[in-house]
Amino acid sequence: MNYAMTTRIITLLFALFCLTFAVSAEPEAEYKQLTKAWTLHPDGSQEFRCSMELTLFTHTAMNGTYGETFIVYDPQYQELKINTSYTKQKDGTIIETPANAFVESLPHAAANAPAYNRLKEMVVVHTGLELGATIYLDYTLTSKAGYLPELDIFEELLQSSPVKTYTLSITTPADKPVAYTLACNNTKPSVQEENGQRTTTWTLRNLPAESRAPYVSVANGDVPYFAATTFASEEAAFGSLFKQFNPAGDIQLQTIAENLTAGKADDAEKLKSILSYVRNDLADSPLSLEQTGYRLRKADDVIRTAYGTTAEKINLLTGLLNGAGYQAEPMVSLRASIAQGAALKAIGQLYVKCMVGGDIYLFSVHSQMRPQMTSFNQMPLFSLATGKRVTLAIPEDYRIQGNFTFTGEKTNWQVAKQVTVGQTLLPYFSEYKPESNDSIALAVKDGYARLVLPDAVQGIANQPYGYFNSKRSENLWISRPVDESYQYQIECADGMELCTPVKEETLRNEAGTLTYSIRQEGQTVHVTRSLKLDKQLYTPAEYKALRRLLVEWCDTNSKTLLFSVKDK
Repeated sequence: MNYAMTTRIITLLFALFCLTFAVSAEPEAEYKQLTKAWTLHPDGSQEFRCSMELTLFTHTAMNGTYGETFIVYDPQYQELKINTSYTKQKDGTIIETPANAFVESLPHAAANAPAYNRLKEMVVVHTGLELGATIYLDYTLTSKAGYLPELDIFEELLQSSPVKTYTLSITTPADKPVAYTLACNNTKPSVQEENGQRTTTWTLRNLPAESRAPYVSVANGDVPYFAATTFASEEAAFGSLFKQFNPAGDIQLQTIAENLTAGKADDAEKLKSILSYVRNDLADSPLSLEQTGYRLRKADDVIRTAYGTTAEKINLLTGLLNGAGYQAEPMVSLRASIAQGAALKAIGQLYVKCMVGGDIYLFSVHSQMRPQMTSFNQMPLFSLATGKRVTLAIPEDYRIQGNFTFTGEKTNWQVAKQVTVGQTLLPYFSEYKPESNDSIALAVKDGYARLVLPDAVQGIANQPYGYFNSKRSENLWISRPVDESYQYQIECADGMELCTPVKEETLRNEAGTLTYSIRQEGQTVHVTRSLKLDKQLYTPAEYKALRRLLVEWCDTNSKTLLFSVKDK
């Protein structure tokens, strides 16, 4: 099975999975109330208190979705206290959570990271559950002074079930400014000052359950979130992380970089060697920055133990690239475009920017693909060193142009392909060749044969967008611009006749333009297909037009030719 076919099957399965969970239904449960409160004390210690009342309506909620609550913490710096935990059954009977239902374990993400094996995950097993029962849980997590650099919050507000009342509060010293953004919700806060402390509270009402549609995120601009911090600025927030990075000129990293690049003929080979070492020779630890307390180990510890978190591997990659003589610096992108209150918890991805011969590269420690630069319109890119937003002047080419010529006998054809793919859609250091030749065998049944016209593996038809539901209530962000065009020339052998009707069609709407033409000149069939989308962010009102183009473009039937085949 070739790569293109495998990609299409995976895409179809993903689409079916998305459709399964996008069907609207009654909620499995409902939060009667959900409260999250953050307190920053004058000495720098912090408290986070969470309480909930959750009523269960379905067996899925009772036996799977809400049967347990997981709380990850670091006992070296944090103390967890369960204030209240019980279940009120439908008839009012109270079932206290027994002692053996509080189970401490190692967080799954820390399993292969010995340096972080001190982390704990408290698993609260909710007991006495039945349909109509309500779970009550209230706990406090206290962090020692100095463990967390500042108050740092980023919360997506929609939960897996609706919330009747959602209360958010921040308590800080009265002279400590708090920057915040409450996105996609116009609730105004109340402010109280007492004994030198200021408490700011938001009370949100009747929040719906989070959408189960695919590709819904805060970056789309219509998903509510809450961001808040006591960091003075992005520079201060990102600087607290950057100061943990190995300084430029690290002798050990320079020596390793020289060994990795020894004997390499050019920059491409040197970079490939360094990237391969960081990506493939060192294991990935999935622990997040928040789970590690926004701390990272030095590069030599990562090398010695042969694993690292994303931030630790970014630190190492930056040091190795600098050690090899390149100009490299770490970068971060945020999860959304945040007006105020962006800090470390709002970080979405980490990269390393590298200057090579006047060209700018943006490397990831997890992928060889180039980041789609247009995504940084929704998820801003910042320099970790300066804390300033960065716009990179990198040439972007998303065009795909293909030319396919089919020649041969009735059932055995040769295909000459010339497919030019924009550099932005290819991995760094790709050895992609636009020209190739292939052969295909047409299966003849009852005197007819079908030819499915190919397209580029990198094309939008191999993405799941064309298989989404007919309706959508959230914005949809297409990951990159779309500009594809294909030309096909089919030389019909003797005894073959085109049965598909010739046509000239142009479908143009507010989302973009699709063209499709079939014409015949003698024994040669000419087919033209093209799709151009005018933008990347589509609102629910625009989604219908977008989907019409994508469904037509992705439909196999729309790019299938039927031939009659006669034996002579």
